[in-house]
Amino acid sequence: MPALVIVARFSSRPEAVVAQSVLRSAGLETLLPEFNVLMAELDPSMMEHGWRLMAAEEDAADARAILAEAQEQGGV
Repeated sequence: MPALVIVARFSSRPEAVVAQSVLRSAGLETLLPEFNVLMAELDPSMMEHGWRLMAAEEDAADARAILAEAQEQGGV
């Protein structure tokens, strides 16, 4: 199993899910470790750390570039 690194952090679950979808549509597998955390938006520790979007270390640079391009286009 490849090493995972954080490629982005988001303040809300919907933002994180959209970003994950953008990366998956580009063929990159990702992980949202906190995806199944219930009521995380109300958890103060979640607000401190945000929603982590992780990818394989070798895909990290591509993932960040794809997310940056999507953000420039208003997609993420």
